[in-house]
Amino acid sequence: MSNLRPNVLKSPIGVLDEHPEWSRRLIAELETRRLPYEKIDHSNHAFDPHDRDPHYAVLVNRTSPSSHTRGHGSVLFYAEAVLAHYEALGVPVINGVGAYRFERSKALQLGLFERLGVRYPRAIDVNHPEQILKVLDRIAFPLVVKPNVGGSGAGIVRFDSPDALRAGLDTLSFGPDGTALVQEYVEAKDGAIVRVEVLDGRALYAIRIVREAAAGFNLCPADICQVPSPAPGDTLAACPVDAKPGLSVTRFDAPREAVDTAIKLTREAGIDVGGVEYLVGARDGLTYFYDVNATSNFVADAPRVLGFDPFPAFVDSIVARASYQP
Repeated sequence: MSNLRPNVLKSPIGVLDEHPEWSRRLIAELETRRLPYEKIDHSNHAFDPHDRDPHYAVLVNRTSPSSHTRGHGSVLFYAEAVLAHYEALGVPVINGVGAYRFERSKALQLGLFERLGVRYPRAIDVNHPEQILKVLDRIAFPLVVKPNVGGSGAGIVRFDSPDALRAGLDTLSFGPDGTALVQEYVEAKDGAIVRVEVLDGRALYAIRIVREAAAGFNLCPADICQVPSPAPGDTLAACPVDAKPGLSVTRFDAPREAVDTAIKLTREAGIDVGGVEYLVGARDGLTYFYDVNATSNFVADAPRVLGFDPFPAFVDSIVARASYQP
C-alpha cells in the first residue's frame, strides 16, 4: 500500500488504452486503493478542442503501436492529438507526446541510439521497396526488414541471402506509415534478450528472456509472450497476457552499464515508465540495444518471477503526478 499522503483527487485518473486487457492489473491496483479512474478506449472516441475542462487529475498514456494489429489503426495518430490536447490544458501526462513519438517510431529510436552513442544493430530507414536493394552494400546478411510502426514484432521478416530478399520483396509490409527498417540480424548469445524496466528515471527490475529458435519475432511489448495468429474476423486478437509459450523468463541482474544506458535512453525520450531491450551478440560478445518501449504491462506473474509486484510502485508514481483537491 502506498505511503503517499491521503490527498483527495479532484478528478479521476485517466487511463488511455484501446486494449481490452492490458490495463487490467493497473486498474486492479487503482481499485484496491479506491482511486477514481476512467478507462478511455480511444479506438472509438472524440474530443472537442474547444472544451477547456481538464477532466483528469492525471492521464496515463498506454497507447501501443500494435493497436493497428487489432483493427485499431486510427489510434496510432489520433493518440498524439489527444495527448497534446490534455498537455496543453495542464493535465499531468505520463508518457506524453514526446515519449509516444519514440514509442511509435523505430526510425526515431535509431536516431536516439545514434545521438547518444549507444550501440545498436546497423540499420537504414527506407520508405520504398526499391530502396532496400540499394542499401545492401551497407547491411550484411542475414538481415531483417521491420515496419517502422510495428508493435509485438508485427511484420518482421528475416532474409539470409539476396536471392531470398528479392523473391520476397513484394510481400513485405511497410506498416501503417509506409516506412521500414533494413537491419542487420544480430544473433543473440544463448538466444537471450534482456529487458530493463524503468520508472521515473530509475531501474525497477530487469528480466532475461530466452527464446526458442522457432518462436519467431512476434513478442508482446511487455509480457514477452508469443502472439497467436488472429482468428478470422477477430479484430481484437491480442496476446494472452499471462502466456509465454516457447520462452523462459527470469529475473536478471543486468550489468550497471546496461542499466545506466536504459535510464539514459528513457530520460532522453521523455519516457516516464517503459522498457529498454538489448542483447549480447553471439559472435562478438558486444551489447546491442534495439528497442525502446513506452508501453509497459510489466512481466506476467511478477511476484513469482521478480519476488514483488511492480504495480504498487507504478500507482505511487501516478498519484504523485496527479493534481489534488486542496
